[in-house]
Amino acid sequence: MTEGIKEKFLRYFTVTLVLAILVGGLAAAWPSYVRRNSLKAQDAALAAQIEEKKREIARLQDFQRRFRTDRDFVESIARQNRRVYPGELVFLFEDDK
Repeated sequence: MTEGIKEKFLRYFTVTLVLAILVGGLAAAWPSYVRRNSLKAQDAALAAQIEEKKREIARLQDFQRRFRTDRDFVESIARQNRRVYPGELVFLFEDDK
């Protein structure tokens, strides 16, 4: 009879120990899991920002290239900024407000 009690006790103790180790492992791993998901979301947001900056850089590089090669483009930008050729006659109209 004593052997039966020892075997039951060892079986319950082993099951309890295994469950405690599993619960402890899950409790220890949970913050890492949450942090990893947070970092994945942050990584995706940063990747989207990087792509947006790459598009902006490409647009600015095209702008620079056009300034070097396209005279009409340069003139249109100058006209938008109210620049004129020397001796050119300019009429400015004021809005009635």
